[in-house]
Amino acid sequence: PQQFLADIKRFMAAGAVKVDAWLSNEEKPEEGVLTFVNNTVDPATGTILLKATYPNQVKRLWPGQFVNVVVNLTTERGAVVVPTQAVQTGQEGQFVFVVKDDLTVEVRPVEAGRFFDGQAVVKKGLQPGERVVTDGHLRLAPGAKVQIKEGK
Repeated sequence: PQQFLADIKRFMAAGAVKVDAWLSNEEKPEEGVLTFVNNTVDPATGTILLKATYPNQVKRLWPGQFVNVVVNLTTERGAVVVPTQAVQTGQEGQFVFVVKDDLTVEVRPVEAGRFFDGQAVVKKGLQPGERVVTDGHLRLAPGAKVQIKEGK
């Protein structure tokens, strides 16, 4: 989207920008490099035409093939990341339900940054390793007891 245009241009000027092409049912992306940024924004969609070059040594990519593409501008080291559904929005802003050691919950205000691929980066309000509720929020209130489902 157009709000990332300045960042894309800045990172391209500083060096190679990595672009991953994810094929369906593949565990590893095809890695390429951003080689072109169009100088216009589509006013109807707010999108920008980008082009990337891929070595394609194992011939996984074909003309016209549908892939999901991720442009990697930066990596946030040490970021606290939670599933998107854990971050709720109320009258006073964003919050999560944190599961305490006694399996009760507390409401914790948070500041979420970017949301991507089902994950949210929490900038403030949550420490690494803290457990959060991802399902059943409507039935919760501060101090409510919860059960942990394995794998969730």
